[in-house]
Amino acid sequence: MIIRQTVQVKFLGTDRLYSYAYDWDTNHEQALEIGDRVEVPPSTVQPDGGSGTVAVLGSLYPGPLQNIVRRIPDA
Repeated sequence: MIIRQTVQVKFLGTDRLYSYAYDWDTNHEQALEIGDRVEVPPSTVQPDGGSGTVAVLGSLYPGPLQNIVRRIPDA
């Protein structure tokens, strides 16, 4: 089953949080957790895409959300 999770991501060098969606398959993946590193698509905030850290689970942002590209595995 596919579940849509909303999270807020923090990028290095900024104190602002940005809301994203993450669609994950309960048969093959786990939900995102605080502290997970994620790859995000290009946007006005990150013109080349990039990575950030999940800082908050959930979001009250009322607009459309971009999808997280993937969770970045721990090194």
